[in-house]
Amino acid sequence: MVGGLTALIGAIFLGRSGKYVGGKAQTMVFQSSTFQTLGTLILWFGWYGFNCGSTLAMSGKASDVAGKVAATTTIAAASSGVTSTIIGFIVEGHIDITRTNNGILAGLVSITAGCSVVDVELAFVIGIIGGVIYYSSSQLLVVAHVDDVVDASPVHFFCGMWGTIAAGLFAVPDNVEMAYGTKSCGAFYKCNGNGGKQFGANLVFILAVIAWVGLFAVIIFGILSLLRMLRVSDETEKIGLDIKEHGGAAYEMNTRRKSVWDSFSKDKPKKQRLETGKSVEGVVIENNENNTGPVAEA
Repeated sequence: MVGGLTALIGAIFLGRSGKYVGGKAQTMVFQSSTFQTLGTLILWFGWYGFNCGSTLAMSGKASDVAGKVAATTTIAAASSGVTSTIIGFIVEGHIDITRTNNGILAGLVSITAGCSVVDVELAFVIGIIGGVIYYSSSQLLVVAHVDDVVDASPVHFFCGMWGTIAAGLFAVPDNVEMAYGTKSCGAFYKCNGNGGKQFGANLVFILAVIAWVGLFAVIIFGILSLLRMLRVSDETEKIGLDIKEHGGAAYEMNTRRKSVWDSFSKDKPKKQRLETGKSVEGVVIENNENNTGPVAEA
């Protein structure tokens, strides 16, 4: 939640040149779907070390807790990734790997707070709801003209809030006692009257994070904005930080690749789609003489 809210406030202060034209969001090219997917899988694998490793032991009851955590983490990530992919296909008309990758991360974030205290069946539900929240909040930012380039706030802030709420609702008494040795539980369970208290504590935690992080993020980004230190020059944005700051391009810049879907829109007649560009191995390659944008693989 901390990083997601900070990203949201930073995106509000920063904005982005060329993202919105005539009040309408434009599709911006990106570098590599392959690297993006690889990064997602690395994060997913590392999440087991984070969630399961939080038991701090692998003996006695701790090993049972770690096993449950691994199961809930896996199921929530998978169900969220599938959910966001399906929603994206229904709404946008095509399967977008970015939606799948961010959906997986959304599920991981959603389950982290309650990974040791919820049952596996509920992890499946938490992941599905996490996928819906991710996609909905991502679209909400588009409508609000907030350009969160990598959807950090939908994944980490909005899904982080959902995960905290879910833990306060679905924490099973036996799981809580095994993992933490306390008698607390979620609001949907009875445990000496403590279910509602746990849910209330989680809500207070959410409000505390929003107040604390929001205040200092506004101060920091506000000062940087006033000092004109928040974003690089227009020239640097056009040629890229890799060239400007590091002396070379990280990606091939002589050609610009656009997704087949952008160039061969389903709304165009077939003849017009075929005349739009030349398809080469699943991508459309255009002359990039007057466009120094990055390369995006389909």
